[in-house]
Amino acid sequence: MKKNSILLTIILILAFFLYFSKLTGYFVTPTINISIAEKKEAKILLDWQPVIDISQEERIRVETVNTGSVPIEKFTTIRIYFFNGSLFPMKEYQELNSVNLYPGERHSYSVIYYPPFKGTYYIQARVKYDGKAVETWARFDVIVNISRVITPIVKPVYQPPEITPQYIPTIVYLSPPKLQIEIKNLTDALQDSEAIIVAKVKNLGERDAFELKPYISYPSSLEIRVSPLFVEKLSVNETISFLLSIKIPKDFLPGLYQLTFEISSNETKASKSFFLNVSEKTIDLTKDIQEKILSLKLLLSEARSRIYSLYLKGFDVSKINASLDLAEVYINRAEEFLKKKDFNNSLKEVEKAREEISNALINLETLTTIAPKAFPHYIPILIIAILIVATILIIIVWKRRKPKKPKLLREREEETQI
Repeated sequence: MKKNSILLTIILILAFFLYFSKLTGYFVTPTINISIAEKKEAKILLDWQPVIDISQEERIRVETVNTGSVPIEKFTTIRIYFFNGSLFPMKEYQELNSVNLYPGERHSYSVIYYPPFKGTYYIQARVKYDGKAVETWARFDVIVNISRVITPIVKPVYQPPEITPQYIPTIVYLSPPKLQIEIKNLTDALQDSEAIIVAKVKNLGERDAFELKPYISYPSSLEIRVSPLFVEKLSVNETISFLLSIKIPKDFLPGLYQLTFEISSNETKASKSFFLNVSEKTIDLTKDIQEKILSLKLLLSEARSRIYSLYLKGFDVSKINASLDLAEVYINRAEEFLKKKDFNNSLKEVEKAREEISNALINLETLTTIAPKAFPHYIPILIIAILIVATILIIIVWKRRKPKKPKLLREREEETQI
């Protein structure tokens, strides 16, 4: 019975851990590839009176529903047109401030319009959200009620059916992603050294770019490393930096070499050429190392701002933050060695910092698709649950334990059984 209780308790503990892991993702191994596709989508519902009297007001309500999987920021516009052979704009209403909607949330914007005269009116309801737009149209008629008896007409009068224009909602076509590359035009380097170059890529289009991959055309005797090698998404007006580490062999011929950096996404690509000036003569090492340190500081600052936004979303960025902290230590050491004109040690510290930042950038780009979210606030709950289960287990074992009989009594029972 005691063994069954222990086994049951172990099963309950394992079931609790499995359910906790499934609920929070906290114990999910980071080697599992989890890809969640973001979906930005919204729809609008229009409420109005199709027929009103000239003495009444038209109450219009536009309800926006976030039908996507990510939060959106929406802005509603309502326009009123009068139809008299063609559309004449009468009134326009706009929300004072944009409204944030989480997935599944709704928000209504209502207005009251007083038509000045009878006739046919059209409503255009349009909602913009995160570079996209959705709209719908509706019609209402304003009539005049005459309180008198209308004499029936003996002879029927046939009138042609009213022809109303068919208005098709405006289709908004967003331009595809447009990638812009910023890179230093000329970089000086020595034989048997390493050059560090930063390439910035910005999305100037109206749609997000996905699956970005960098490519470089260069002489085969050079050794080039790029970080990161893959970027899942680049939003509109967002900038991402790539770290180019170019190692020049000792026997590399001096001269001016043209290299090309190319970035491609699922819809477009862009490229830009830059030059590498390899020299066998002594160059200003102080200036060269200072430029490398400034490039690394720029990447360090950008990476910190990006991991902070991920931290606010609940991702575990402790490993990336540790790499950046270590890179900052190496950069400070490189500056100290540079002040002492100790170029060799300064370059070694720069290389260490570059390696740490490169690893951090790679981990940063794979974090949102591979690493699970961290839920630190679940840790106290987990500890309390373990303590409760352990307490229950101790109580069960203590209650079911049998008092040990004296030795003489046990020997007497054994003799009786024999």
